[in-house]
Amino acid sequence: MGALLEALVGFSTGRGWLSPEVGGPLAKAGVLACVSYGLLANLRLRSLWFIWLGFALNTLVIVANRGHMPVWLEAVPPEAREGMARQLTARSDAVHSLMTPDTPFYYLGDILPVYWAKSVLSLGDVYLIIGIAALVLELGLEGRRQRQEWGIDIRFDTD
Repeated sequence: MGALLEALVGFSTGRGWLSPEVGGPLAKAGVLACVSYGLLANLRLRSLWFIWLGFALNTLVIVANRGHMPVWLEAVPPEAREGMARQLTARSDAVHSLMTPDTPFYYLGDILPVYWAKSVLSLGDVYLIIGIAALVLELGLEGRRQRQEWGIDIRFDTD
């Protein structure tokens, strides 16, 4: 539901029906609300807390920067830097903007280089990746525990 809302707002922003200053925060707030509902409905899944934290950090920096995720150009891998600079200065990206010295919450923006992907990540993205990986593991282990009929304990605690 959250992804559909974000896609709809992104489409509307791309068409010019919503300004990026309105569309960006609206999309992230909608996704955060959906993830928050999912978290409350599934409090037993601890990995969802990482996902929620990642969305919350990204939402905070996007709302503080009027609908845009700031990108530190020096963190972009060299082979992708020129194209990214063109894209950011032309403001053709409805979500990202060039980081400046006045950028609020700059440390939560896209500042972590990912050389193999020729991209950058934010701290919120890192929490999202960790949370998604942990959720897959957590659900897999939970399903395995439920299917085991012979009583072998596969928990990681040593008690």
